[in-house]
Amino acid sequence: MRTKVKIISVILAVAVVVGTVMIMRSESTKIDLGEITIESVPQKSTEATRVMSFNVRCVSDKEGSIYTRSQIVTAILDQYAPDSFGVQEATPEWLDIIDDKLDDLYARVGEGRSPIEMFTEYSAVYYRKDKFNLLDSGTIWLSETPEKKYTKDFDSKHNRIASWAVLENKETGVKYTHINTHLDHVLESTRVEQSKVLLNKIAELEKETTIICTGDFNTYETAQAYSVMTEKMTDTKLVAKNSDTGITFHKYGTIEEHKDGAIDFIFATEGTEAEMYKIIRDTFKGFYPSDHYPIVADVIL
Repeated sequence: MRTKVKIISVILAVAVVVGTVMIMRSESTKIDLGEITIESVPQKSTEATRVMSFNVRCVSDKEGSIYTRSQIVTAILDQYAPDSFGVQEATPEWLDIIDDKLDDLYARVGEGRSPIEMFTEYSAVYYRKDKFNLLDSGTIWLSETPEKKYTKDFDSKHNRIASWAVLENKETGVKYTHINTHLDHVLESTRVEQSKVLLNKIAELEKETTIICTGDFNTYETAQAYSVMTEKMTDTKLVAKNSDTGITFHKYGTIEEHKDGAIDFIFATEGTEAEMYKIIRDTFKGFYPSDHYPIVADVIL
């Protein structure tokens, strides 16, 4: 009994130390960037639905604390004004920041991938609550038992999830489902199997609505997991009338190009058209919003 108490005490002490270090690190690098204007935000036509994918980077780095970078993240979200967007690496701290800044306009859905709040991340979907009714939502785990919480398979390093929202335009009645995910970062074979689980859920949801699937897939366009996804889904940048190409993971500007291209994608139901696809490369006062570029597409549902 005493041994168990000691173990628990050690675990709690370590958790307190880790939490304190993280807070100190974040506090020591806080920089107030002031008013931020994002240049060259493309206009959206009345027929289009704007969707975005944004890996916000889960921790503070020497290249910018969460506090500092979040000012650019929320400015991008505010000025691009997507109808819905998916975030990856969104810790509870990140959700609090986004909720606090954009709560008047957006609501969100999605569960954390881990039951331990300190260590969890969300692949949440945010949507314009003034514009859409939420008809359904949920989260699956990208495992052999996707409805069973906190499960992982396929040699995945972490629990991986996909969260979705079924949305109905309040004015037009047009519906679509935004599903958002973040595949594992270690093995391509893992990502292939996780993509198959994701596509099974998409096939189920697609019976009722057009699907928009956003995420950090941790796989390049030349890799097998991308091929699995594009057997069933359309990569919006390939069909957009006004499109963009290039890397999406840049590691705070230290990677300028990669022969295999992007690892973040906006997929859509086959046959879906897009007016615009853009990689958002804005920085402010030398700071990047993340080690990934956010991506945005205007799709026609």
